[in-house]
Amino acid sequence: MLQIEKLTAAIAETGEIKLKNINLTIGPGELHVLMGPNGSGKSTLANTIMGSSQYKIVEGSINLNGEEINNLPTEERAKKSLFLSFQSPPEIPMVNYTKFLQAILEANGMEVDLNRIKGVLRKVGLSGEFISREVNKGFSGGERKRAEMAQMLLLKPSFAILDEPDSGVDVDSLKYIAGTINEILNRNAGVLLITHAAKILGHLPSNFKVHILVDGEIRASGGPELVEKIESEGFGS
Repeated sequence: MLQIEKLTAAIAETGEIKLKNINLTIGPGELHVLMGPNGSGKSTLANTIMGSSQYKIVEGSINLNGEEINNLPTEERAKKSLFLSFQSPPEIPMVNYTKFLQAILEANGMEVDLNRIKGVLRKVGLSGEFISREVNKGFSGGERKRAEMAQMLLLKPSFAILDEPDSGVDVDSLKYIAGTINEILNRNAGVLLITHAAKILGHLPSNFKVHILVDGEIRASGGPELVEKIESEGFGS
């Protein structure tokens, strides 16, 4: 279980408060959807959960399977089966994609199997040629997002935080991304999906929970009906 209790967080450098009294619990196999206007703190929450040094916890706690992880560095959180996909996956020149995948598997104590890597890439619609390319160099937006999904399938996290995996992708990429999310949900992983658009939700289980973040605070929580309300009335309603 990923449990966030009374979390208040600030920008580490300036002390400006960006998240206020966040309470959120995600159980195994649960899909939670986080929506909100631009600048509301969605990515801040994702990065704070993952332990980014850009943010500091002022109050509250983040607990993973009963263990407080407030002070753990990002790599230790990853080893405890927590995964974050970036909103804008960075390009890493001069780093071979296969070597990169091997390194993250080894860092997490997992077996490196080139055939498995190729199989996972095919599953997200990436051809075998990707294993010889530099990380994200020359990748389209959809390819970068699908490459992130491939990493998630390889690592098999218990909890995944997905920061707008559906932004800037075409219809085919959207289906691959949704298929990957469905696969890890079926593996009993908990998922926090950050999105602006309802389209991807049509490809996912309909029993998801929705949270609306505005100005760093969760203003409303509910089910799919809340998405319909936001689509028709906006976040100011």
